[in-house]
Amino acid sequence: MKVLKNPLAAFLICLIVVLASTLLSVNVRLGKRSEAVTDGFYEGVEANGYQQKALATHLKNIVGAVDGIATIADNCDLDASELRAAADTLKNALKYSYGYESYTYQTYAELMSAEGRLVSALNGAALSERDREGLEQYLSTVAGAQSAMESAGYNESVRAFLQRYNGAYTVFIAQAAGVRMPEYFA
Repeated sequence: MKVLKNPLAAFLICLIVVLASTLLSVNVRLGKRSEAVTDGFYEGVEANGYQQKALATHLKNIVGAVDGIATIADNCDLDASELRAAADTLKNALKYSYGYESYTYQTYAELMSAEGRLVSALNGAALSERDREGLEQYLSTVAGAQSAMESAGYNESVRAFLQRYNGAYTVFIAQAAGVRMPEYFA
């Protein structure tokens, strides 16, 4: 108790309590707002007056179509292992990389690159009519999902959040409080 009677010790204790409560408050309040924006990647956001599908849903649709493309490649004795590995990486990113949308985007870009190489090989292969129609349908699914992702509104919600909370002081306090700011899907 003698320590509390010392003005310097009392001041330091008060300072620690104020800083700790401030950081806790920032973590809770700003953290919830940040998580709400990040949740939009998995749950969808309202954009242009409509509830848009989640980017994660579109990515799952792309993975499904890519699995179909890999099956067609198997029918033609083409190696689809790179495409399957990239699809598995994206699936895992969607399951386990919450809050790391830039990493998920990187895995998506790698998948699209592998898909492009395999589709080029398929276009040069002798496909049955059924496989050709299936390939066209899968490619249409991929293109439709990509188009929908462009207008999904997730990146705009991140941009609006960061514009509001991107001051140097806010970013410093957020980092000190352990708040993860939402990431762009780009």
